[in-house]
Amino acid sequence: MQESRRAFVIGGLTLPLSLPFVGCAIKSLPAIKATPTLQPTPLNLREAKIGQSWKYLKINQFNSEPVELIEEQISALENGQIIISRKGQKSHNLGNEVQSPFGKLLADSDWDSSQTYQSVIPVYLDLNQINLSATIQTSYQLGNSSYRLPISVTIHQRGWESITIPSGTFTAMKIEKLIRFQHNDSTRLESTRIDRYWYSPEIGRWVVRETDGRYFTMAGPRRIDGREDFWRYELQSYTK
Repeated sequence: MQESRRAFVIGGLTLPLSLPFVGCAIKSLPAIKATPTLQPTPLNLREAKIGQSWKYLKINQFNSEPVELIEEQISALENGQIIISRKGQKSHNLGNEVQSPFGKLLADSDWDSSQTYQSVIPVYLDLNQINLSATIQTSYQLGNSSYRLPISVTIHQRGWESITIPSGTFTAMKIEKLIRFQHNDSTRLESTRIDRYWYSPEIGRWVVRETDGRYFTMAGPRRIDGREDFWRYELQSYTK
């Protein structure tokens, strides 16, 4: 497949990830540049095919530091399931994401351990409408475990936006998910996660995705608030 020329070149891929930042001050990542826009016409949803791939730069939002380059590729179409393999430049195998059908998450590996859902979780709702919301109550399993843990996902589909990142300008649907779940670590209480992304039907995946999670633990009578890593994934290139 031919890789889109909407590619953001990262000086040989490895070089920028190892360069120190100039100055001592910690600088948080600037907000995404996005403005409301009209729905693309016609609305062409990309069909999943083996070999399609997307490259993302994973960035620490607390200090703007690039973490690694991640490639996600459709590696198999099996029994109605789309297998998306994920590998990082440094962390190598990141596990598989499974959609069934395209646009419905059956397994998500972007967690401490891969989650497999009893009911699929939509990546998006009806793209012909805006200001939609839906809540999915289901359960998930970790890895090969047969034990199920509850999870609730509330999806808010905000509207179409024109979003500009170093690799180009895209028209995408802004989607936010509020995820409440029982963590497999029983000391973590009231675990929540915010998943915010801009989904482009043109590329069949998000252009930008941001994740952030919170929970608390108890030390005797004292509550200790905890926070997960705060990541942004920005599209660098994709194959057509």
